[in-house]
Amino acid sequence: MKKILCYGDSNTWGYIPGTGERYSEDVRWPCICRKELGSEFMIIEDGINGRTTCYEPGWGDAKNGREGLSYALLANYPLDGVVIMLGSNDLTIHDTAFAKKGNSELLRIIKNANQYFRTEVPVFPEGVKILLIAPPLIGESDDPSFLYSKASEESRKFAKYYRDLADEYKVDYLNAAEYAKPSDIDHIHLTVESHLALGKAVAEKLKEMYR
Repeated sequence: MKKILCYGDSNTWGYIPGTGERYSEDVRWPCICRKELGSEFMIIEDGINGRTTCYEPGWGDAKNGREGLSYALLANYPLDGVVIMLGSNDLTIHDTAFAKKGNSELLRIIKNANQYFRTEVPVFPEGVKILLIAPPLIGESDDPSFLYSKASEESRKFAKYYRDLADEYKVDYLNAAEYAKPSDIDHIHLTVESHLALGKAVAEKLKEMYR
């Protein structure tokens, strides 16, 4: 059995647009992925609302993805792989180039986890496969209070920046925007249909990676 950690933000947690409640397990993309893959894979969900790649956003504790990654790895090892989809929340303050740098830090930690963490059993006993996902696009809104009002155009750079980063670190890549789009309700969180499509796409990619 391959044990895979899915590390992300509210769209990995399963935030319902407009209510802030959580989608059920039959909707969330990591759970769809788990169902598609069957018993040969164990999919672990680790999504936190508002999580960034590597900085404190100022809207609550436990949002720094770089700090949280170490806890996630140590709480769930031994592991075989990690799926990362982070960067949308970075755009509330920074740009896509910053999100790329933040993901670079995360990839470095994952790739060197066996050396960083002194554990009796290695974090990745048989090595690690990593799937870097470029987040879905952020929609446009005329609401001046929309936290991501300046992020829509910037989010269109995710695909290129993340593809380049995946090539640099020699990890696998998926563009979520090819399968998922934000709800028209809040312009950032995924619809039920998008969770379904993304979950199936990630499952197919993992099958390919471990074939």
